[in-house]
Amino acid sequence: MTIRSGRRHPTTAGVGRRGLAMALGGALTAGALAACSSDPTQGSSGGGDTGVLNMYLYQKPKTFSPLAPNNGPDQLVMSFIFDSLYGADASYALRPRLAAAAPQVSEDAKSVTFTLKPGLKWSDGKPLTAKDVVFTYNALANPATGSAQAGKFAAVDGAGDLSDGKAASLKGVTAPDDTTVKIVTTRPAAGLPGLIGNIPILPEHVLGRLPVKGLGDDAFFTRPTVGSGAFTFVQYKTDQYVELAANPHHRQPVSIKKVFLKPVTSDVATAQLGTGEMDLAQISPTDLPAVRKLKDVKVVTAKSPGFNRIAVNQSQARFKDERVRQALLTAIDRKGLVDKVLAGAGTVVDSSFYGDLAPSGAGYPYDPEKAKSLLAAAGWDSSKPVTLSWVPGQRDRDTAATVIQNQLKAAGVNVELKQVQVDELLSSYEKKSYDLALFGGGNYATEPSTVATIAACDQAYPAGGNVAHFCDAGLDGLLKKADAVADPAARKGVFQEAAKVENTKVPYLWLYNPDTIWAYRTRLSGFEPSGVPTNEVGFWEQANWKLG
Repeated sequence: MTIRSGRRHPTTAGVGRRGLAMALGGALTAGALAACSSDPTQGSSGGGDTGVLNMYLYQKPKTFSPLAPNNGPDQLVMSFIFDSLYGADASYALRPRLAAAAPQVSEDAKSVTFTLKPGLKWSDGKPLTAKDVVFTYNALANPATGSAQAGKFAAVDGAGDLSDGKAASLKGVTAPDDTTVKIVTTRPAAGLPGLIGNIPILPEHVLGRLPVKGLGDDAFFTRPTVGSGAFTFVQYKTDQYVELAANPHHRQPVSIKKVFLKPVTSDVATAQLGTGEMDLAQISPTDLPAVRKLKDVKVVTAKSPGFNRIAVNQSQARFKDERVRQALLTAIDRKGLVDKVLAGAGTVVDSSFYGDLAPSGAGYPYDPEKAKSLLAAAGWDSSKPVTLSWVPGQRDRDTAATVIQNQLKAAGVNVELKQVQVDELLSSYEKKSYDLALFGGGNYATEPSTVATIAACDQAYPAGGNVAHFCDAGLDGLLKKADAVADPAARKGVFQEAAKVENTKVPYLWLYNPDTIWAYRTRLSGFEPSGVPTNEVGFWEQANWKLG
């Protein structure tokens, strides 16, 4: 990541250990104490600065590019600096952003029309028009740019020719005028608006002159100073903070002058919330009793449509038998994880489909003996170790990894733990070199066909988000069938069928939907809690946030 030199971060604290411990009633780890100890080189605390918001970023970002594979912290930052046609609000409903109204889908679900709000501008004052949308969708659909999102455009007319290098653009994506985008597909694709409508739009006047090949690697995506979100990118000081400033050309006035997103561990974020250095943080359920005692701090919660899961690398022969994956799921006490690790603030899930689309019934209750029996029937070799990888820093995942290791070992699976950073994890997906990987996030409530991006055969990473390299023709067929139905009620029935198939095949080890618990200083208003801080959507309407 390119680093721009500049002044010191005005919000880094000079706070002693005693003050931090008192702020959280002693509920602070050694790591948090060390990270927040007094540092005379950093100056005084900026907590409470007028117009400056300090907020928690749960991991270090990698790149700020919608062409790149989805990565939670990247998506969260991009939700501040880029805008999309639509976004999911705090209730996970698809709402217009750059678009003026809901998308118009034809009766045969083979054409979609988007209408933009008039008078939109980029942060540099240049007009934002339908041509920018066409440019963005062509870049996303073209593998030559390095796009990991090309699979989402497979149904669009001309996608095959673009992918094969036989055409320079998508035949089915046009801009009849400055505020209209029309998309024509080769097959019914009722879920297309939900798949692509929330992807950030890119500025053609900045990127359109660059070579198509390798566009995603351009330096712009390490310092994207032109966007259409509520804030503009200022700098990323690696491992310390991302600095943003209010966008003077946003479609509505932005009250907050500066935002600093700080990639720290959850315990440090909670500690800084207590000292006033952090205005907004997602907190661990185990810290909730202490946080509720903090002065001038408000706590809000939201149900999450994203879920924590373990990807099972099915490019390895030993994981291809669905009985092995069923056994691994059965060997994990998922209800125990929710009760003990999340302090009850979560829900066990048995499908990637959300809510009433998911199968009802017993699911996969904790049963070590049944797990052993399934593994034996599948011919499992218990002498061969299995590595469980994850990015550390979130307390529930850190604890869950150790618990899961012990429970799988009890069932005859020799698990070794491996902490990795984001780059290493993403590289292992592409190289197919990992065994098991613990991660979470995603929004499968707004548009159920989004499940295809993590489970469909043609979405295998890096072309899509199917990091498990799972493939089932039956599930693919049902997802395509749902796309061919425009009526919401009829689509629901098909998705429920798909959820039953997915539940049997176990493409991932579903763990739980964690409730998200947000805590913020009372000087912040207008913040709506979302259950998904890590998905493609990011936050909702940051322009409405205000600091008192």
